[in-house]
Amino acid sequence: MKKIISIIVLGILALQLTAQVSEERKPSTLAFHVFYNDFNTAQQIKISSLNNVLKNHLWSKIGAMQTGFGINYLKGIRNKIDFVATLDGSWTDYLYDDGTSYGSNQFLLDANAALNFKMLTDRHTLVPYISSGVGVSLYQGKTGFYVPVGAGLQFNVFDEAFIFTNIQYRYALTSAVNDHFYYTIGIAISIGKNKVKPAEIVEPIIKEISNKNMVVSVYDEATGLPLANVEVTIGGADNQKRNAFTDADGKAIFSSIAPSDYSVSGLLNHINSSTQNIEKSAFETEENQINISLTHNDPKFTLKGVAINKTQNIPEGNVVIKITNDTKQTMVSEQSHSENGVFQTQLEAESDFTLVGKKANYISNIVKVSTKGLNRSATLFVNLELAIEEAKVGQSIVLNNIYFEVGKATVNTAFSTDLDKLIQFLKDNTETKLEIQGHSDNTGSLNLNNKLSQARANSIVDYLVKQGIDSLRLSAKGFGPSLPIADNTTADGRAKNRRVVIKVMQ
Repeated sequence: MKKIISIIVLGILALQLTAQVSEERKPSTLAFHVFYNDFNTAQQIKISSLNNVLKNHLWSKIGAMQTGFGINYLKGIRNKIDFVATLDGSWTDYLYDDGTSYGSNQFLLDANAALNFKMLTDRHTLVPYISSGVGVSLYQGKTGFYVPVGAGLQFNVFDEAFIFTNIQYRYALTSAVNDHFYYTIGIAISIGKNKVKPAEIVEPIIKEISNKNMVVSVYDEATGLPLANVEVTIGGADNQKRNAFTDADGKAIFSSIAPSDYSVSGLLNHINSSTQNIEKSAFETEENQINISLTHNDPKFTLKGVAINKTQNIPEGNVVIKITNDTKQTMVSEQSHSENGVFQTQLEAESDFTLVGKKANYISNIVKVSTKGLNRSATLFVNLELAIEEAKVGQSIVLNNIYFEVGKATVNTAFSTDLDKLIQFLKDNTETKLEIQGHSDNTGSLNLNNKLSQARANSIVDYLVKQGIDSLRLSAKGFGPSLPIADNTTADGRAKNRRVVIKVMQ
C-alpha cells in the first residue's frame, strides 16, 4: 500500500515539475474553509445500497455531520490544473468500518494533496472542476490513508479571490480509516503572482521579395479545353508590356518577372480573354512561380487542319487554303505553316464549308466540312487533312472521281467532284497545259474501246472549256485498254483501268 501511495505522490510532483508555464495559471493562493464529515451516509450505503439510502431518505442532515476547519494551499501548474494541499482539523466521534465509534469527540487531523482538473480557465466567473489525490489521517494514535475523489465549483468574485465549494468521497486504503463523505465551502485569496517572462523583442525580418516566373494558362470557356496560339500580354505599373503565345497545352511562360502590380490578358481570333490583376503581394511566396488562369469565350468552332503532300505523304507548308462558307457566302484564306503544314481558322455555327488549297504546281483536293448539328459546349475543334498532289511537267495524275454514263462519253457532273478540283487547279496555274487522257478496260472490241476513251477525253476538254478554260491549254487523247494499271480479269481491276488521267505538258 505504501508503494501505491508513493507512486501517486511522485506522479503529482512530477506533473508539477514538468508543467508548462502560462500566464493564465493560478498564482500561489491560500484558502480557509469549513467542512463536514459524513460517516453515517457512507456506512448506510455500504451495508445496504445507494438506492436504498435515497429511497428511504437516510442521507444525513448537516446537523448530524462532524464539523471542522481547515486551510488550503493552491498553485496552478497548468491553465486548467491546480495543485492543492489541504490540512483539516476537527473534534470527531469517528465511526469505524465495523460500525463502532470511539464514543466521544476526539481530535482528527487530516492532510492530503490533490489535483483539481478544471473545465474552464480562471478567466471565467464560474469554473467547475473535478479532483483526486491522496490523503492521510491521524486519530487517537492511529494513522490511515485514503483517496479523496470529488467535484467542486469555483466562483471568482474579485481579482485574485474566489469562493469555492467541494464534495468528496474519501475511499479508505487502510483499516484505520473508514469511507466517508466530505463537504466543504471556503474562500481563497492570492498570496503571490506568476512570474511572467518579459516578451522577447524580436527584430522584424525584412524579407526580400524575389523575381518569379509567371505561368499563364488559357482555357476555352465553353469546353474547358486549353487554347494554343493565344497572345498573352502582361502590363505592369511601369507601362511596359510583355507578350508571349500559349503552347499546345495552352500555357505561356514569362521568366523572372519583377515584383509589382500587373494586369494579365489574352487575345485570340480578335477576341479578348478574361483579365486577371496580380498584386505585388502575390510575389511574397516560397514558390518559384505564380500560376494564372484565363478563359476565352468564342462562339465559333476552331478548324484545325494540316496540308498533306499526297505524293510524298508528308506535311506541306506554304499552301494557301481558301475556306468558303457556302451557307453565308463568305470566304477567308489561311496559309499552312512552313514546317508542319498546320493551318487554323474559325468556323461559324450551323454552316457548310468548302476548302481547297493553292500552291504552284500542285493540284488540291476539295474538302467539304459542316458545323451543322454540332454543340459548341461539347465541341471546340474540327479536325481535317487537306491532300495536295504534285503536278509538275511530265507528271501524270489519276482523277478517280470522274464518272460517265455506262457505255457513253457523257460526263455525270453531279458526282464527278474531281472536275471542280481540275478547274480550280487550272485557274490557279494559268500557264499550265494539260493532256486529258482517257483509258478503258478490255471488255468489248478494241476499236470500240479506243473510240470510247477518246470520246470521253474530248468530253472532259469540252466541259473545261465551257467553264472558262482556254482550249489552247488542253488536248485530249484516248488510249483504250492499251495501258492497264490493274488486272482486267477482276471487276475491281477493270474499274481501276476505266479512268481519266491528266498529264502536265507545260
